[in-house]
Amino acid sequence: MLQADLSEEDAASRREHVAEEIRAALEKIVPQDREKFLEALEERFPAWESEEMGGMRKSVGAQATPATVSPTDLAEFNDPGFLVRQLAKVAGSMTPAQRVSAAEQLSQAGFTTGGAAGVSAECMDRLRASLQVAPGAPVDFERLVSVMGQLLEKVFSIDEIAIRNWKQISQSGRARGRSVMAGLLGQYLTNDQAVGSSQVTEELESFRRLSASLLLALSQTGQSAYQQMRKYHPDEIEGVIRTEGSKVLVSNEVRCWRRYREMAETLDPAQVESEVLRSLAGFVNDWMSRQSR
Repeated sequence: MLQADLSEEDAASRREHVAEEIRAALEKIVPQDREKFLEALEERFPAWESEEMGGMRKSVGAQATPATVSPTDLAEFNDPGFLVRQLAKVAGSMTPAQRVSAAEQLSQAGFTTGGAAGVSAECMDRLRASLQVAPGAPVDFERLVSVMGQLLEKVFSIDEIAIRNWKQISQSGRARGRSVMAGLLGQYLTNDQAVGSSQVTEELESFRRLSASLLLALSQTGQSAYQQMRKYHPDEIEGVIRTEGSKVLVSNEVRCWRRYREMAETLDPAQVESEVLRSLAGFVNDWMSRQSR
């Protein structure tokens, strides 16, 4: 009806009147429903590229463009909703590398939602390398955050156990009483200026060194225990008896057995454990010292 009433006016004038009519209709619709309204209108009038539909999505106060861009193109290019829908339509045919590239470009333009668009290409490459997935492979960030949450819980628990056991093994009051990793990472991830990336790196490296050295120390337990019990070996006892010289009427075998019984009676489990722990503590200290160089 509007077009019929304006039949004597030029095309540009008719387009402007149609655009004004649609803008007026949009003002009566709540903002969150306007996009659905335009989508329904586009389905009803599929000839979206025609001149008559060109002004429908033209933004108020849109900047002038070169003459090579049609009014229809201008209206669509200035409509974020239209552009997002068009990108969603082609997303299925995009390669993983193209999706990553698009996400990075959107990130550079300021479209950051906390997902892939908020992470640099360097960080994503490092993540993929750690996960042993192909370069450019899409990463589900909801799953990533879920896995990272579980992983951090395990790491914090292991750190607490490692510190507690190291304090017992080293028998040193200077060892930390509890893990500070959770609080430190929490401050860093919430942009607390008091904590920098170097502190996080140092804390994680300290955790790695201590946990690894304690695990490696397990392989030394048998050897440490053997060294403590070596003095009870028959060859050791015989060597001691020989240095004392022979005695009349008492054979060396009898003397060795008597010496073994004397030594066995003084055997103290707590003392043996203490000596083994002291040996393991020395191993852990040496290993961590070499790793920190």
